[in-house]
Amino acid sequence: MLRHLAIGVGVVTTVAAQDISYPVSHAHHAYDSGYLTNRTAQPQMLWSQDVTTGAAPGTDWLQVHLRDSNLPEGSRVRIAELARPGFVQWHDALSLRDYSGWSCEFAGPTVRVELWAGPNTQGNRIWIDGSRATTFAVAGQDTLCDLVDDRVLSSDPRSCRLGSGCSAWLFSEYAVGTAGHCMSGGSTAGVLLHFNTPPSTPSGVPQPAHPNDQYALGPFLQFLDQGVGQDWSVMAALRNSNTQLFPGQAQGSWYTIVNPPAVVTGDLRVVGYGTGNGTSGSATASQMQKSHAGTWVATATPDALAYRVDTTGGNSGSPILLDATGEVIGVHTHGGCGNGNGANYGTASPRADWVAARQQALALHTVGSFEAFGQGCGGSFGVPNLTFVGVPELGRVFSVRVNNLNTTPGLLGMFLIGFSSTQWSGGSLPASLTPFGLQGCSLYVSDEGIDGVAPASGVALRSYLVPNDTAWLGAALHYQYLGLDPTSSTAVGAVSSNAGRARFGN
Repeated sequence: MLRHLAIGVGVVTTVAAQDISYPVSHAHHAYDSGYLTNRTAQPQMLWSQDVTTGAAPGTDWLQVHLRDSNLPEGSRVRIAELARPGFVQWHDALSLRDYSGWSCEFAGPTVRVELWAGPNTQGNRIWIDGSRATTFAVAGQDTLCDLVDDRVLSSDPRSCRLGSGCSAWLFSEYAVGTAGHCMSGGSTAGVLLHFNTPPSTPSGVPQPAHPNDQYALGPFLQFLDQGVGQDWSVMAALRNSNTQLFPGQAQGSWYTIVNPPAVVTGDLRVVGYGTGNGTSGSATASQMQKSHAGTWVATATPDALAYRVDTTGGNSGSPILLDATGEVIGVHTHGGCGNGNGANYGTASPRADWVAARQQALALHTVGSFEAFGQGCGGSFGVPNLTFVGVPELGRVFSVRVNNLNTTPGLLGMFLIGFSSTQWSGGSLPASLTPFGLQGCSLYVSDEGIDGVAPASGVALRSYLVPNDTAWLGAALHYQYLGLDPTSSTAVGAVSSNAGRARFGN
């Protein structure tokens, strides 16, 4: 997309969208495991199939698609990249549905797909019906504002690469902003966000992120692709199939969006995944995260921002930040710097339709989460440690697990379940358990419920179904384990765990 614009300093420049379109090839497959049974009490790998692009290692990205698969509770698909050992994705039935049947993106040429059947399950089946490979060839347009690439390598955890050809960024645990022309195909199926990306190859070929750092997008998509000042997109990321976390939970933060001042006195910064080396001098920096700060430029184009900040192909969708505060005031969309003149462009955050789309995205989910807190006190088997497994969302099952317990059979224990971690029975929490014979131990949760459970092999485990009732959205329950242990130094021969909070989402 090319057009001419006049910027406030009187320079007329040609601008172009800064996404990259790499060739993508599709292949059809008919790899069908058939319906298989695992009659053992342990997970078993019952079937495997290698899928290949036929290209040289490291030159292609490979993504496989599965359809009509059947994964009973406890059964999973394992997809392993052969070019980089340890790059493994796991899918269960729910995550495979969320990812629209697609795997993560892997460095080619070959991935291995395995069916791991849960204990005592039947009807296990996976069917690989297709794959697609991205071949890296043509770099995007460079729009360096002073003829020198002044971008430096950066590591902002809130910014990510969108597939292979654009940049994107978080403004909540799951809400994602990018350029409209990056999503003008109108579908999010198979499109992935890559966080914490590794260096590119010595020839500059970008590498996919680890599967733990790749996120599928849900069906929510709103975008506008009408040129400078009229170019934005809003999407919603899903939980990672391996970690069960939303990207903002895993990354630990997201951007705050504010309105830009009428006149920007400080620098603006663009953080993204453009081609080129920046100041590193190495092709391994191409399409790695880089940033540069430069001056704001006045423009008469409605809803647009202009700035002399270095960008290149692949920077489309990058956040535009007030450098002094790190707050987002727009999304980068078009390059216009060239021959030392002009400016680069984006869409300003106050644009009304973009504001409305962001508000809709933020209303999609109440994010469920787990949090451990406090300190357990133990016997000779160690300090009991409480953790959670699963996803605390309406209609789903999660588990509370405590390890480092006495392995002697028949010892009694219980989970305390409460609504509060600050108040109970007129007093404040945490409270000392020393008056009850547990010297050095603390009570962290109120006691609205007790669930007795005897540990097995030193582990206490209990699973809970979250009611599929919106009244539970945003509510929290708190858990702590108390159990008998004759090896404990406490007066009553008991131990206690740390505590945990499960907050329920959708």
